[in-house]
Amino acid sequence: MKIPTVVDEVTDTLAYRIAAGVYPPGELMPSVRRLAAEFGISTPTINSALGRLATVGFVEARRGLGNVVRDIYLYGGVDTARYIFRFARQLPERSAKIFGDIIDVDHLLLLQAVRTVSKNPRGYDHAPLARAIERFELLVATGDAGVPDIMRAELHVLRVGLAAVGQTVYLSLFNSIGELLIDTPEAGRAFYQPLEPAGHVVVARKMLELWQSGEPADDADLDAVDNLIRVYHDQVTESFREIVTAEAAALERVPPRSVTATR
Repeated sequence: MKIPTVVDEVTDTLAYRIAAGVYPPGELMPSVRRLAAEFGISTPTINSALGRLATVGFVEARRGLGNVVRDIYLYGGVDTARYIFRFARQLPERSAKIFGDIIDVDHLLLLQAVRTVSKNPRGYDHAPLARAIERFELLVATGDAGVPDIMRAELHVLRVGLAAVGQTVYLSLFNSIGELLIDTPEAGRAFYQPLEPAGHVVVARKMLELWQSGEPADDADLDAVDNLIRVYHDQVTESFREIVTAEAAALERVPPRSVTATR
């Protein structure tokens, strides 16, 4: 495991303060000198931390003015969400809301692929998906794979499905979301709480069988699939909320460790 550097620690602390509203959107961050004095570190180190915050969308550097706090919930991207998930135990409601939004996007991407294939199942090659499902099934069958590895294998199944129908923009978005979820331990627990990995394999196999049948699905069948996936995704979202809320209660909302030692 990588040992956090001083810049890592300062960046995390400042990012948490922004996410928690200590530094409100539109306001100036404390000056570099003031932050350096607070943390007992050099101004170049503070500038490095602020540079990272700007890269992930937490602040915007304005010449002659300083660093302005951005509205991360309005303008934030995947990298911003990644930071917020790191504070899931301290900000359970906010992280749960973002997680729910991500699951909604995941739902839309998956259903779009299903509907595309269902119109002309013979027009798309299902062989890559079959191979991906087989690898996923073998991994789950070992019984000793960790949740991140299982998630990575299942997300690859979905990735291959999107690639098969040529939805490159959707695939790019899915890849970003997938890596974000893999890096969030609470997400893995939430995904397999309503349905264990073996159940996910069964569902993937059923979807493949429908594809391999070569018969177009009617609207009623697609609506049924949509409803089933929606119910599962709602359960996943609620599980995530319960997990981070319980962790927040256990930690009594202790903020990330601040840097106090002089470097």
